[in-house]
Amino acid sequence: MKKSVMITGINGLLGQNIVREFSKDHDIYGLDLTPSIFGPSQNIQVKQIDLNDTIALEQYIKKVQPDSIVHTAAYTNVDRAEDDHEIALAVNGKVPAEIANICKHLDIPLVHISTDYVFSGDAGPYRETDDRDARGKYAESKLAGEKAVLESGAKVAVIRPNVMYGNGKALKSSFVEWLVTELRNERSVRIVDDQYNNPTYARRLAYVIRMILENNAWDIWHFGSKEVVSRYTFALKIADTFGLSSSLINAISTVDLNQRAPRPLRSGLICEKLNKELGIPILRIDEELALLKEEMNVA
Repeated sequence: MKKSVMITGINGLLGQNIVREFSKDHDIYGLDLTPSIFGPSQNIQVKQIDLNDTIALEQYIKKVQPDSIVHTAAYTNVDRAEDDHEIALAVNGKVPAEIANICKHLDIPLVHISTDYVFSGDAGPYRETDDRDARGKYAESKLAGEKAVLESGAKVAVIRPNVMYGNGKALKSSFVEWLVTELRNERSVRIVDDQYNNPTYARRLAYVIRMILENNAWDIWHFGSKEVVSRYTFALKIADTFGLSSSLINAISTVDLNQRAPRPLRSGLICEKLNKELGIPILRIDEELALLKEEMNVA
């Protein structure tokens, strides 16, 4: 009998990649605010639901009884959260708490997607055990959700990615897709050179999620590329991979953007634990970008 997995935010970038990873041997139950982007399928069912409706959420989880739940849905507008902080806290803090409580009562394993924003961004890259220090309303809401699921008593794995990118359909452009489009149209771009991360490729994160579930690895995990680079250097690597001109990429400072919410400047995640404990290779950025290019060409 096939196992089943429930994916919140199934229409999003990570949700779509999880579907690709699991649909070959799992029944998929998706939850999203928007109608399904997936065509008719025997093993992919998507239900439109507001995750804030905890009664409807619990009823559906009890009905489906999935073997695991992967919670990817989130409020992600970092700047708008400064004004919509109650909404951000409800979506990023209270919803994960509710899902974790349901999972505990029904004995369903939960994978929760967090973020590097739970750290200050002053002294990265960070290990899983480093002190958390959220800055800004978005970061605070994500930290609240992370704390809630870890303290729920459920079988929980928390994964922290950073600067996620990848391939999907009907999405707002990820950083890579946006940059490739701009450069192909010979439009100059401004990219910050003082924000440091090790970007997370969504296709490989979906594989990491599978490995965590298969190994019952209930813990906190960091996942990104092998090297930590500035967003500007990441942009140069993207241009090189796709054979585009880097002369259109102009370096600026974060302060030049005049953004409402604070951004982690010296961030990045140390991913040794995944490699040592689960045997998952941590690849270089250019290796993952090459995989993405192949994926986009096929699509």
